[in-house]
Amino acid sequence: MPALNALVGDITKQAVDAVVNTANSVMRGGSGGVNAAIHRVGGPAILHDCVTRFPNGLAIGDAGWTTAGNLPAKWVIHTVSPNHSVGQTDRGLLASCYRRALEVADELGVRSLAFPLIGSGAYGWPRPEAVAAAVETIASSNTRVDQVRLVVADEDFLKEVRRVLARSTPIRILQGVQVLHRRGYHSVRVLPGMSASGMYWRVAVTVADNLVSEHGYLHVRDERSAVSYTTGTLTEFAGGEVTVTTAPEAVADLILAALPPIEATHDGPEYASWFAQLMQLVERHNEPPIAYADYFDDARGWEVGWGNGIRHPHPPLPTGRGERSS
Repeated sequence: MPALNALVGDITKQAVDAVVNTANSVMRGGSGGVNAAIHRVGGPAILHDCVTRFPNGLAIGDAGWTTAGNLPAKWVIHTVSPNHSVGQTDRGLLASCYRRALEVADELGVRSLAFPLIGSGAYGWPRPEAVAAAVETIASSNTRVDQVRLVVADEDFLKEVRRVLARSTPIRILQGVQVLHRRGYHSVRVLPGMSASGMYWRVAVTVADNLVSEHGYLHVRDERSAVSYTTGTLTEFAGGEVTVTTAPEAVADLILAALPPIEATHDGPEYASWFAQLMQLVERHNEPPIAYADYFDDARGWEVGWGNGIRHPHPPLPTGRGERSS
């Protein structure tokens, strides 16, 4: 997966290998929006290439490339969005714009690519759908592009993109812990729960010796020796950023760098196996686990999701202790 970030900016000023243009189907420029801006700044070479390469235009959901003319980029990848305003509401076609643009980028050997938020302007796609189509399609693509920028028009769009990017952050963090277990760092533990307000999911990542049980409840002994996250911080974690496009291996590296030095001792296979079973539930339901919350009864184990009744047994007891460990 490519690294994906979002910014408010001008698509014509992006110094990347290629920029994506939301073209119309006739491929002859446009009177407004991204299409007009790219042709205006890029100059007549782009239109000349459009006429030569696409004499019959381009189908909705398809993509093709031209020179970038005077733009900082090397190429323009043109794609045709469905027009939601006139009843073209198939989100599959909108997703196809991103998918086909990435395929064309791979054909060109592009490593950095800037997208506008396709369909969100004159074509009238509602903001949540436009953002979800962009993030989900880019995140699930099998592409060789390393860096993708989503260039949006204003701060409201940027906030929406960041919210969507952050939806997968909790699960990515847990997947990073699972990677550490596979590497033999069996002492790495998690303690997930809900804030007192019930608004934010939290997790502390630490080692087994830093968890203690008092009055039947686990807590972290030394917060400075743990790596903590709350959904209130969106994608910020362990001194870096974790989004839907961050590889679990990269998250594992962030955790290792933030924790006190630990060794891969391979001495907790029971916990690693228990955690792998928990992650099967987490990934199946796309919900993070909860070990504690106000008015939460943990007698039946941890809950996957909040209030949905999906339970997973308590983690195994650590060797030589008479207390539950996470």
